[in-house]
Amino acid sequence: MEPMSALLEPFTGYFPTPEFAPRIVGPPVSTLSPDQREAARSDPLSFRHVVGKGAGAPKKEAHEWLRTCQEAGALTPVGPAVFVYRLAKGDLVTTGIVADVSIAAYDSGLVKRHETTISKTEHKMAEYMRSTRIYGNPVALAHREHAGLTAMIAAHSSGEVDFNFTAADGYTHSLWVVGGNEAYELCRSFFDTLYITDGHHRLAAASVVAAEEGRVNPHIPAGLFSADELRLRSFARCVIDPDLDAAEAIARLGSEHHLEEVAYGDARPRSRGEFGVKIGGSSYRLRVEDPDIPNDVYRSLDVNLLQDLILGPVFGIENPRQDGRLHFIPDLPERTGDDEIDCDAWFLPYPASVSDVMAVADSGRAMPPKSTWFAPKLPSGLVIRLLDKH
Repeated sequence: MEPMSALLEPFTGYFPTPEFAPRIVGPPVSTLSPDQREAARSDPLSFRHVVGKGAGAPKKEAHEWLRTCQEAGALTPVGPAVFVYRLAKGDLVTTGIVADVSIAAYDSGLVKRHETTISKTEHKMAEYMRSTRIYGNPVALAHREHAGLTAMIAAHSSGEVDFNFTAADGYTHSLWVVGGNEAYELCRSFFDTLYITDGHHRLAAASVVAAEEGRVNPHIPAGLFSADELRLRSFARCVIDPDLDAAEAIARLGSEHHLEEVAYGDARPRSRGEFGVKIGGSSYRLRVEDPDIPNDVYRSLDVNLLQDLILGPVFGIENPRQDGRLHFIPDLPERTGDDEIDCDAWFLPYPASVSDVMAVADSGRAMPPKSTWFAPKLPSGLVIRLLDKH
């Protein structure tokens, strides 16, 4: 048996059968077209829209969904096992593993965060877990190079795949099941530091719920990826404030920083210290001059420059965790950045590097919320586990 302090444990639960997986599994909403989102909303097998709606379905309704899927042959029991997991679309191919990660390790700092959370989102996620009693939204974690894990992934992924399907966003998901002693040995051999790339709010909420319920040795499903398998993008900051004086803000930004008006599509940063800006019907590139950039590595990160030099002093947004004027939009190729929210001011920072993120986490400090958008993001409903199993 696994020791109580294990960082990883094999997963035991369900995954969708290939025939039904495109209906059950929900890719990140930001990658879907409006038509695809609407189709999922009306599907009674959609995990996100039946179980994950609002602050989560009541336990009775969530478990009725589970029974419906089981009776339809849409879910396959699996485990205890670790999965080699691959996402692929075009020339983007990312491979890692899926297992259960220790919530106690998160509490102790072995699973490290690099961003602060947004209070209302953390509370909503905790209520979701209390209500549904189902984990169906695996978190994503990064680790540094691990030779044994790399070898295991290569050995299994070269063989016949156990499960694969193509989701609504065009990504193909493939899993190879690693069971028995090999799964337990893999978990025992892994004790490296992990870094949250997607799921800060889920892990924070899982920790709160586990503590208040006195749960012993709690774990949560997670995808683990080597740092060199990751892609990193930014979140734009969208300020919605009817009282904003755009002309005054533009004048102040231009007096304190280098502000160059550009065509709408060119409002994108090209290097560190530069920001895309849209405000008052015009688009700009803003550059923070070298004398204004702190020598401290953490304070010089672009998301912190944006908060400390622009959002705080110019717009009065001192607490990005709680200020209702501030919204976050992932900078993805599939969207223009502000196509769904009418922003009074919009700012896009240059993305941090994976090494930056790890260095921040190792220092014990945290970036503002929504500082990074990592790929891959594991879709909802990829693996399903009952909360009360641990």
